[in-house]
Amino acid sequence: MTIEFKRTKLKISFFFALTIAVIGITDKTNSILLCLAASALHEIGHLSAIYLFRERPKEIAVTPFGIRIERKENNSLSFMKEAFCAFAGPLVNLILFLAFHNTYFSEINLAIAFLNLLPCEPLDGSKIFENILKTKISYEKVERISLIVSCITVFPVAVSGFLLLFQSKGNFTLLLVSFYLIFFIALKKKNIPSAN
Repeated sequence: MTIEFKRTKLKISFFFALTIAVIGITDKTNSILLCLAASALHEIGHLSAIYLFRERPKEIAVTPFGIRIERKENNSLSFMKEAFCAFAGPLVNLILFLAFHNTYFSEINLAIAFLNLLPCEPLDGSKIFENILKTKISYEKVERISLIVSCITVFPVAVSGFLLLFQSKGNFTLLLVSFYLIFFIALKKKNIPSAN
């Protein structure tokens, strides 16, 4: 389903709606719905910052794998404003962590904020890091530095994922996250021109 609102397309995947319906029926603890709510509020943080700087996203796609905000190619935000837009999502989660202190929803928000602040592609921390670096050095150097930092960052995430899997005897969530990150790092490496 596609809705257009003030030159921004909102695409909601049929599989997202199906996933929400299945979760609503099967998730008796509501933990997955709480994760989805925290993730949605995270993305609303990004959108609020984008609109605060009078920019409009080109498209917002809602899929079972998350919400993707596609920006216009010719946006006029400075690197520091872009860094703030990237930080706005984790900032919302940190505020929710404090507001719902000592609850499961608080813990979910802290985990989402912490994970997204890692300087690893395609997470928000990487976008913050890259935009701050772009104020000092060339785009090509930023891309290479970001790739190296992403590779260094993903290693302890993957190790922690394996440890969590063995300690919990079945919780493979962090391991899946590390595979997701490794996939995006590999894609980024493929698109970075080699140094001469």
